[in-house]
Amino acid sequence: MEKKDYSRRSFLKHNSLAGLGILTAGSSLAFTADNSIADPVNNTSEKVTKIAGLSVKQLRDKYREELFDRFIPNMDKYAIDHEYGGVMCSLDIKTGELANSNKTAWFVGRGLWVYSFLYNNLDKNPRYLEIARKSKDLLLKLQPKDDSFWPRTFSNDGKPLSGPGDIYGSLFVAEGLFEYAKASGEKQYRQLAKKIIFDCVARYDKPDYIYDISYLPGAPKIEGPRVLGHWMIFLSLSTQMLKHEPDADLEKLAARSVDAIMNYHVNPAYGLTNEVINHDMSIPGNEYGQFSVIGHGLETITFVMFEAARRKDRTLFEKARIVYKKHVDVATDALYGGYFHSLQNVDKYDWDIRKSLWNQQEVLNGALFLIEHTGDEWGYRHFERTDSYIYDKFYKPEYKFWHSGGDRKMEKPNISLLEHYHHARQLMLGILSMDRIIKRGNKVSGLFV
Repeated sequence: MEKKDYSRRSFLKHNSLAGLGILTAGSSLAFTADNSIADPVNNTSEKVTKIAGLSVKQLRDKYREELFDRFIPNMDKYAIDHEYGGVMCSLDIKTGELANSNKTAWFVGRGLWVYSFLYNNLDKNPRYLEIARKSKDLLLKLQPKDDSFWPRTFSNDGKPLSGPGDIYGSLFVAEGLFEYAKASGEKQYRQLAKKIIFDCVARYDKPDYIYDISYLPGAPKIEGPRVLGHWMIFLSLSTQMLKHEPDADLEKLAARSVDAIMNYHVNPAYGLTNEVINHDMSIPGNEYGQFSVIGHGLETITFVMFEAARRKDRTLFEKARIVYKKHVDVATDALYGGYFHSLQNVDKYDWDIRKSLWNQQEVLNGALFLIEHTGDEWGYRHFERTDSYIYDKFYKPEYKFWHSGGDRKMEKPNISLLEHYHHARQLMLGILSMDRIIKRGNKVSGLFV
């Protein structure tokens, strides 16, 4: 497979959306991080023969082995609370030994989604549905009586250990509930999920909404900030629920989220997403105008591509594809491998150089999407590069779970946190994608032709 120089030195600070090559249907050009024309859209293959050096079936089977023979059994043995429900993530990933049995709305909600999605899409094992049911019951014990967010942390048996958490905790509860509703056939949980989502939207729309930006310590407060990560989750949840069944309200939320992401958060000066903008959707004149959680950016744009697939919207896909590829190219660590997740200041080129597993896995999700639907050679290259990197740096076969992150070289990896959501999602989405490819006789989908 052709090798490519992924040097980040060529990044230009003053790109425009026109220079990015935001496409109209029928255009045939794609652009790298430096805006040079290097990846024409027709640099594709009509058949998917090998991905990362393996046949599609071999790679699919590798994913199935990791999911069903390693991850799920270790979750069952070390992390799932079979008595009270939910997942406990504060553990030593080497041994599986728990540091404590406390839980969070983030992780229990995500775990509810993982087991419900697994049941719905890959294996109708009643054990998975039972794990999901107990997670659901635990979360509903903690349901706020007002419009507060779910408690941030709670004991293993469901006693609050903190006050309300942030918006994401409630949204991940909603994500778990609507997927569980499909698995169990209990539609009331889809309705509850929808209510939680729109309660969060209403809270987010208030001019006095407050959210602390942990990725940029010391940055000034913004009244009622517009946050890329919020639109990201609103869109992801809307797209998933709309795949289950039609809903006019969710269509509007998906459209609003796409508009906010593509037309306001993608900075026209340099073509990367701003994590935080003003309540009126204008770009801040302070530190936030130079700040990009580029990992959120590439993850969010992947969700835009997923939404384009649901709509069969070629124009949206072409626009998103270019922005996605730029984020991945710019985030590339050409020296030590992998991808950075946060650009603290664009013009100063000041990076947070730590590495996170979730960021690498979102590169895989987007690259595989491009492979499946377009046969894009760029997708093949980045998938192979990333797959090799994560197995080299984040995976140890003798450990119970993967590293969730670490320093730039992954010489000091995190060993005290189980990351069960992005890992399981990347494996499950990958298996489903490769199943579709195999079913089509290894042909690309041609969805956007």
